Amino acid sequence: MAYSLSFSKSILVLVFISDKTRRGETEFISAKVMSELLDIPKPTLSVIFNNLIRAGILESKEGIYGGVRFAKKAENISLLDLLLAIENEKSLFQTDFQLNVKGDRPDSVKKAVSDILKRVEGIMKEELKKITLQDILNTK
Repeated sequence: MAYSLSFSKSILVLVFISDKTRRGETEFISAKVMSELLDIPKPTLSVIFNNLIRAGILESKEGIYGGVRFAKKAENISLLDLLLAIENEKSLFQTDFQLNVKGDRPDSVKKAVSDILKRVEGIMKEELKKITLQDILNTK
């Protein structure tokens, strides 16, 4: 099982929002505009928005001048925050599999594979925790 493309798209969405607000173009960014410019279908964008709002990363406003904006500063949003907002606690690797062969060796190999993949995912999450949205925004 792999993480969805929505995680990567959520980073692009936040960069887009940041760039628009930094330039003073608007306070709230509409989903319609963002969907068209980033070529992200509205339903997908809606799911991303809802997850980021639920995580306290974005806030929304209804109405003609509505849309979304940051609820947190970019330096306080890590890539791990985004991953957890979009993917919840879903694992990157599927390790809950059944074997038709029985015995100590298959059981120990299955456990070793599961432990290794969980450790690797943990290392990846620690690295994502170190990178903030501000780090990405500072990219030239």
